[in-house]
Amino acid sequence: MIVFIGNLPAGISERELQHLAQPPGGVPVRIVKKRNRSGNLYRYGLVHARSERDALKVIRRVHRKDCMGTELVAREFGQRRVSNERRRLDWREVPWTGMERRLSERRISEGW
Repeated sequence: MIVFIGNLPAGISERELQHLAQPPGGVPVRIVKKRNRSGNLYRYGLVHARSERDALKVIRRVHRKDCMGTELVAREFGQRRVSNERRRLDWREVPWTGMERRLSERRISEGW
């Protein structure tokens, strides 16, 4: 099981995250950095736990813990499809290009 640790502050290193998460068995922690279209940098950590029990220990230890003024989020990592536009980091900022949903309803009559 892979554990996702989100909302990482900019100043944290992999060694500090390793100390904070304390994964059983000395499993290494990796920090991933990604930029969205506007150029903002997002950082999250990944822990490849050996068992589901170890992963749940890491989640309980890290979830909602304060780290340098930000509250961390820990959960099971879920792979996302690249083609799913609503999963983009900035999906709320992208304008809708399709037909107005209310006008595409089959119950709308044209006579009114």
